[in-house]
Amino acid sequence: MKPTNLLHIALISICIQPATGADWKPAYSNNFSAEKVGEDEPEGLLILDGSFEVAETDGNKSLMLPAEPLEEFGFLFGPRIPGDLAVQCGFLSERKGRRTPTFSIALGGVTGFRLKLNTPHRKLQLLKDKKVVAETSFIWKSGEWLTLRLERRNITKEGNWQILARAWHGEDSQAEWSLKHMTTAKQSAGKCSAWAAPYSTEAIYFDDIKVFSTLIAPNSQ
Repeated sequence: MKPTNLLHIALISICIQPATGADWKPAYSNNFSAEKVGEDEPEGLLILDGSFEVAETDGNKSLMLPAEPLEEFGFLFGPRIPGDLAVQCGFLSERKGRRTPTFSIALGGVTGFRLKLNTPHRKLQLLKDKKVVAETSFIWKSGEWLTLRLERRNITKEGNWQILARAWHGEDSQAEWSLKHMTTAKQSAGKCSAWAAPYSTEAIYFDDIKVFSTLIAPNSQ
């Protein structure tokens, strides 16, 4: 193999390392602290379906999805960013018997990648066009705040993208990525979104919604 090819591989290897906190700059955030209780159209959110409203529990405000109907509902948020992008959101709910809710975040609009916690199957899944492209085991803890984070990074000028995802309960432990996936598909500049389904017939709360971008120039392909 030629030395130039070895150098090219080495550069790619460096580029696909997970992003550090210094790589990202805030593009959008909402912890609902400035919203009025009962507000059903919080600033910066586009409700796609569902009766969402701001609620306050133990002095903390969050966005609540009622316990019924038992369907998946979601909303869009943040700017349209064509390049490197990261999104995360906190979720809180409870199980009832064997029934559990599901939680998801997505980037790049309706055609982008989605990270879903499939609680009944104890799986953290990465989906594209409703198909699972990667998954790993993850046990959801009822009654504890869960955070999902999903990132995409353009790692070469040819348009190779790395998709990274992880989930955690409580404070961020900076753990290793739970899921990694490579793609050459062109990434959309659609808005980020968050979704949930109250299959346990318990309300679901969303909080600390964040979107980040990097200083890396978007791919012009």
